Amino acid sequence: MYPVTLNVTGRRCLVVGGGWVALRKVEGLIAEGAQVTVVTPEAVEPLATLQKDQAIALEKRAYQSGEAAAFSLVFAATDDREVNRRVSEDAASAGVWVNVADDPALCTFHLPARVRRGSLQLSIASGGESPFVVRRLRAFLERRFGPEWTAWIEAAGRFRGAVRALGLPRDEMERRYDLFFDSTVDTRQIRARVPAAEELAGWLSPDTEKPGSGRAENGKGSQAGVASLDRATGRAGLVSLVGGGPGDAGLLTLRGRQRLMSAEAVVYDRLAATALPCDLPANVGLHCVGKEAGHHPVPQEEINALLVRLAREGKRVVRLKGGDPYVFGRGGEEAEALAAAGVLFEVVPGVTSGIAVPAYAGVPPTHRQEAVRVTLLTAHESKKEEGPQVRWDLLAADPHATLVGYMGVTSLPHVVERLIAGGMNRLTPAAVVERGTTSAQRVIRSTLAELPAAVERARIEPPALFIIGTVVRHADTMDWFGKRPLSGERLVIASPGGDLGTELDMCGAEVVELPLPVTPAARVVLGALPLTGCVLRSPAEVDALDEERDGPGWDASKVVAWCLRPAAAERARLLGWRNVVHLPDEKPGAVIRAMVRG
Repeated sequence: MYPVTLNVTGRRCLVVGGGWVALRKVEGLIAEGAQVTVVTPEAVEPLATLQKDQAIALEKRAYQSGEAAAFSLVFAATDDREVNRRVSEDAASAGVWVNVADDPALCTFHLPARVRRGSLQLSIASGGESPFVVRRLRAFLERRFGPEWTAWIEAAGRFRGAVRALGLPRDEMERRYDLFFDSTVDTRQIRARVPAAEELAGWLSPDTEKPGSGRAENGKGSQAGVASLDRATGRAGLVSLVGGGPGDAGLLTLRGRQRLMSAEAVVYDRLAATALPCDLPANVGLHCVGKEAGHHPVPQEEINALLVRLAREGKRVVRLKGGDPYVFGRGGEEAEALAAAGVLFEVVPGVTSGIAVPAYAGVPPTHRQEAVRVTLLTAHESKKEEGPQVRWDLLAADPHATLVGYMGVTSLPHVVERLIAGGMNRLTPAAVVERGTTSAQRVIRSTLAELPAAVERARIEPPALFIIGTVVRHADTMDWFGKRPLSGERLVIASPGGDLGTELDMCGAEVVELPLPVTPAARVVLGALPLTGCVLRSPAEVDALDEERDGPGWDASKVVAWCLRPAAAERARLLGWRNVVHLPDEKPGAVIRAMVRG
């Protein structure tokens, strides 16, 4: 097979078939600007919606012999191999390229599996011989190539434009491209980051040995072609700094959801991914600028510049942040940058982790006649040798306060050391909560002195909060979240989930309701945390979700396919789903009992 990339913009393409497999072909063609005709006696609802929106021509009839010859590209995706064969022969006779789903012998071209990060595309193919290898390689690459590659390829495109504008000789241009790549890509970890404005200025300067020249600060300055801040807009943009809450999607505020659903661009942190509405329109631009411990792929000044740039394009922009924007979320810095640039902005407060996470761990931050003060702090302050902004001695001496620390894994030993040195009782109850309010929540409780060792034994990883104070002792009796029967389960169900979805949620499962077809935002949500199961009510739902099994969040060896009807179970097994369980009783109570039994 000879690999090629086709430009199908404006070309007439035929899709024969009306199921979920055909729908995926149609969506891909529409995304690339093709003129799509669908021929099928019956069509799934999303195809009818696309016809209503005039995105495709839908002809509800049987395929007619010879009609494939009138198109530039043809796809056959029916359940009838005889129809697929006729389509293939007609297209081949007319010299038209044809692809037949799941039948390599009838294809004159194959569609590779793709991993997409913005305009960056990685294709994997085996010539139709080893599709199981292709699927597993795609799943591997989906996990290894994080969402930061989208912002990176955009930055690379802007940098190339800026370099070309300098009019340099070819070798000088290539030297600058090498600087960009070698400085921003970790080839061992397969990670990328967006360079800071000062780095870009240095690489673009006549003397590339001076990387600090042309410094841009807080998004106020930029280099031509790198961070275009054109003020020529059709209408005034607006940036909404929205707090996405601590992780539980149900804690997103009403106004936060309203702003998201009316946005044209969403700039989101990694920890805010679960708050993205799965039904966010597919045309909304998604920009991941997420940070994690020890890895900040997009520097803060570039985030500021991105917000300004999108707003000056006249867009309604949501900057979605975990927790509350102004509680250790650097929202204040972004607000200052927007104000300095003359960009309209608003703040939509969110539920901060410092209050919600203790509640989900069974710890009341305040308690009558016991804890009357709460201190929220960042654990990083404990590492500052000169000029710390936290009086650890005063905190240690207050027996009626609760300390809640953000970013508290790597710095925890320093925090404990300073508190004990300040006079706090070594036996003070303490806890660390990992991934609080989500299905991945883990709680470690100990005494203050023993907490760092307990956290290390449990291999707690960021994001995590620590809670120190006498109120931690109430967790034994107040742990409501971890005691629910389906606690720890993260289940996918096609939207609307109905009564079953509600009951699953009430019993402690984290329920992800997916619209079909699956939206880009829903894919981000799926990959935010590991899934444990998928509730399937029909063969059509199995087909619709089958393609998603290669994405982040899915571990084929662990995800259970809970099938409510025999036909769904049969289809799942046919497509190679593992851990298929048929539940003969569809009533919510019976489904939940079966899940609890495992």
